[in-house]
Amino acid sequence: MVRGKELTIATRAQVKLLHDMHFSQVQIAAKLKISRCAVQRCITRAALVSRKRSGRLRVTSARTDNSIIRMCKCSPRASSLKIKLQLPDVEKISTRTIRRRLFCSGLKSRRPAKKPLLSMKNIRDRLCFCKKFKNWSSDDWENVLFSDESTFTQFYSFTHHIRRPRSKRYDPKYCTSAVKQSAKLMVWAAFSGKGGRGGIWFMLPGQTINAPVYQTILHDKLLPFLRIHDVDYFLHDGAPCHTAKSITKWLQEHSVLVIGPWPGSSPDLNPIENL
Repeated sequence: MVRGKELTIATRAQVKLLHDMHFSQVQIAAKLKISRCAVQRCITRAALVSRKRSGRLRVTSARTDNSIIRMCKCSPRASSLKIKLQLPDVEKISTRTIRRRLFCSGLKSRRPAKKPLLSMKNIRDRLCFCKKFKNWSSDDWENVLFSDESTFTQFYSFTHHIRRPRSKRYDPKYCTSAVKQSAKLMVWAAFSGKGGRGGIWFMLPGQTINAPVYQTILHDKLLPFLRIHDVDYFLHDGAPCHTAKSITKWLQEHSVLVIGPWPGSSPDLNPIENL
């Protein structure tokens, strides 16, 4: 018979106290919501703490554990097999043991974060942009209409892993829908801190944005919502269609104040990225 979870010291003390108060074993078990056999074993034993168990001896010593942790910190990309081959007792230690030691030390295997490789020009542009607007308050940023485009795919799946029983690979419950050519649609949208959503534009199927299309969007969506939201500034990123000469000239002719210059390979400072 498999034993249940071991009783805590506090529960054992309660059993002893209730037993001294002349409660029966059945009453104690019902009151503490434990089995009667557990109550009997607790009463029979005098000590409240658990007996010291021998268990299986650790294969690695404290010195070996420190070596494993030090190797991982020096080479974060090293596999457990590579760490094992550098240890003195290679035959005794398994890769699973090495992963357990690293896991207990807080060195769990994770996917590395991706960030753009910045050139010196990108770094200077970022620094210049931050210094230019570092003194802006939240009220100043509420006076900005943020805009961006995004492509939406109909049958795209973000699930890369799934847990399923054996022999259930093609069960519809554990499958992901896929098509050869999924439908895509590009959408332009804008919003501000004052008025919320500031217009949305759906491209035609298969259509991408360029300077003429973008100028049409700005004429139909930007100018009306700048007046509706009562904002003074407009922000868009440095995409080629945004920085085209015709677009820059059109914005100047309509007295639209654009925040910039937007740094290349920016860290998505535009809050519409979150939207």
